[in-house]
Amino acid sequence: MPEIWDLLDENGNKIGKTMQKGDPMPEGLYHLGADVWIVNGEGKILIQKRSPMKKLSPNLWAMTGGSVIKGETPVQTIERETLEELGVQLNTENLKLMRKYRTGNVWVSEYFTKQEIDLEDVVMQEDEVCAVKWADFKEIDEMLKNGEFIENRWEFVRDFIQEFLKGETYESCACQQ
Repeated sequence: MPEIWDLLDENGNKIGKTMQKGDPMPEGLYHLGADVWIVNGEGKILIQKRSPMKKLSPNLWAMTGGSVIKGETPVQTIERETLEELGVQLNTENLKLMRKYRTGNVWVSEYFTKQEIDLEDVVMQEDEVCAVKWADFKEIDEMLKNGEFIENRWEFVRDFIQEFLKGETYESCACQQ
């Protein structure tokens, strides 16, 4: 069954029209994406290497995320994507919406959570993910610098995650934004 996406205007508002994944994006319109940055107790971030079979950004390291399907919320999307791509049930009780921004033809909702995940329990979806690991800030910065990490994501959330891990507090977001 094909993925259907809601179309958004330049301000990230739904316009009442949809498109099918793979079709050309109409000029001046956008679709919604959602990402989750999962951090463990050691302050390391769970990253995944995109499969060489991926059309966009193959073989690059990234966070977990994907496009929001019509009828889903961004929280439901990251929960679905984490389960599909990694075989891991995401704990959504402690999610924090960090920010929303526009990059390319996508409005992205970026979430953060702390969760312990044993890499031995990860079951990768072969056509989406070819490797997973825990990485620290320095390693991700270096990967981005060397063109090994997906662009237009880490740059927008790095400082927020770092501040939180220094002891900043936040109210958890159990919302379905």
